[in-house]
Amino acid sequence: MVADFNLTDLPEEDRKEMLLEVSKTIQKQFLIDVHDILGSEKFSALQASASMGDEFYATTLKHLIPNYEEVFQASRMKIVTAFNKEVKG
Repeated sequence: MVADFNLTDLPEEDRKEMLLEVSKTIQKQFLIDVHDILGSEKFSALQASASMGDEFYATTLKHLIPNYEEVFQASRMKIVTAFNKEVKG
C-alpha cells in the first residue's frame, strides 16, 4: 500500500500515520459503496449484525454481497486514484 500512495519517501512515523488515515478512508468508501449496493434497509441489518460479533458480521456481509472482496478492491482503487490525482495536483 505504501507504493500505491507513493509514501516511500516519508519518514517511518509519518508513513504509519498516513497509512492509518488512508485505511480509515478506504473503510469509509467501502461502507458507502456497500450502502449503495444494499440500500438503507439491508445496510441497517448488516450494521446491526456487527453487534453480534465479527464472525456473524462477516457471514452476513458474504451472504448479502457474495463479491464483497471485489467491491472492497473497487473502493480501494477509488481512494488510490483520488489520492494520486490530488497529490499530482
